[in-house]
Amino acid sequence: HKAIRRQRQMCIRDRYNRQRNEMKTELEEDIMPIKVQVRVGAEAMIDFMLYHIYASAVGVITIILGILNIGLGIAFASRKEFLYMAGAFAFAVVVFVIYPQTIKNRVKRQMERMENKEALVTYIFSEDGVETVTKDDSGKADWSALKKAVSRKRLLLLYDDKKQAVILPIDQIQEEYAQIVDMISAHMPAPAVRIKRLDAKQ
Repeated sequence: HKAIRRQRQMCIRDRYNRQRNEMKTELEEDIMPIKVQVRVGAEAMIDFMLYHIYASAVGVITIILGILNIGLGIAFASRKEFLYMAGAFAFAVVVFVIYPQTIKNRVKRQMERMENKEALVTYIFSEDGVETVTKDDSGKADWSALKKAVSRKRLLLLYDDKKQAVILPIDQIQEEYAQIVDMISAHMPAPAVRIKRLDAKQ
């Protein structure tokens, strides 16, 4: 009886080990590295710069002041204090029109002067982190070094602890977008991830 029981235990253990190995293989297949290649053009860089500036503390304060000045302009207009109204509206125009346009023009000029403008950049997302490969250089950031992930209308951005960013134009990674988002969500703290899925954008 003991021999039969021992044999039965061995069979159960072997079956368990086989199932565990099969599950491990399936999991390894599910977390294969994700490789994408993108070109960051002028429009993508403009979107990134505008977000980077206006999402900063100074940028948020500037936006608030711009909105307050619109309110002040309306208040001055209702009291027919047109000089003050003009000043308030002028400040709002600078914040919401002139300054963004200045940034756009500056980025376009810088991109035009670059020798390797719109150079191909390869990003490899794996369990270890995100690897960046260009024609002349390469580097890798561990997931622990990545502090913020955010999606904009046309961009997916990843910031590291030095506030350097991985810039991914969404229209160039649509097939891999969901997989990348899943990997980011699995390796970064939930409060650090502010990403919308493509189906949520539609």
